[in-house]
Amino acid sequence: MRGKRLSCLKRCSVKSFAFDVWDGGRLTVNRDFSPLLARHSLTTFDSLMEYSAGQFAKNALRERTTTRLELTSVSGDQKVFFLKRHRRPPLVEYVKPWLSLQRPILGARNEWEAILRFHEVGIATMTPVALGQSRGRSCLMTAAIDGCCKLSEWMHAQQGSLRNGQRQTWHHAIAGVADVARAMHAAGLHHQDFYLTHLMLPLDEGDEHPRKIHVLDLGRVRSHRRLSSRWIVKDLGQLDYSASRATSSDRLRFLTTYFGRRPQNADRRLIRRILRKSRAIARHSVKNGL
Repeated sequence: MRGKRLSCLKRCSVKSFAFDVWDGGRLTVNRDFSPLLARHSLTTFDSLMEYSAGQFAKNALRERTTTRLELTSVSGDQKVFFLKRHRRPPLVEYVKPWLSLQRPILGARNEWEAILRFHEVGIATMTPVALGQSRGRSCLMTAAIDGCCKLSEWMHAQQGSLRNGQRQTWHHAIAGVADVARAMHAAGLHHQDFYLTHLMLPLDEGDEHPRKIHVLDLGRVRSHRRLSSRWIVKDLGQLDYSASRATSSDRLRFLTTYFGRRPQNADRRLIRRILRKSRAIARHSVKNGL
């Protein structure tokens, strides 16, 4: 193993990481976690791809699975991680995006780079642990986010009724999600799966300085030098659809934070496009039983 110091990006002003490069360049590891992975003999690309312990957390596609695993540190603490493994995708996954004049997003590297980019611009997200790549296969390992729950699950638990304390938490969440969306779009990034289920709400009861909303599942994130309104509409349409329980005043609160001012007449066209996109997603979901 040879150590190599890498930065997130050229201008990493918020969070930088030191990485070790192992297994002949096939595995890149966050140095903070190198001793832990070495302790469990997870020092090669194959050892991660063939890891058989843990529990399946997600198995949406045959060629992409996510496993939850716990590793014990030297001090005896249990650390939770998620390991997303990508097998070689079928040919159609290469061809389909080109038919829509888009570059295919395949494997783990895009999500790894998106995680580093989010950290660079100050958006809270997963902590990168390891990236492995070899011959069309790849894997991504991240640390679990403690003290949070999915915003969609929190909303469902309220059963549409928010008491005073919960309403304050919801208002903080609205502002936090708007801050995330604004920072993401200002940096030329769009999520493409920007639903409440991919946003993590910190559970800091009574904290005067609530922690930031964390963003999950960055596998489809794209970066542009200048983000067109098309992608803004897609992200915010997805968000609006998933926040069906939000009230008109909730939506106004979100837009006021997102724009940095109250919405004006000039914003009406964009808002109408967002609402149309939200309704289109709803129709698609009903049609396909989603």
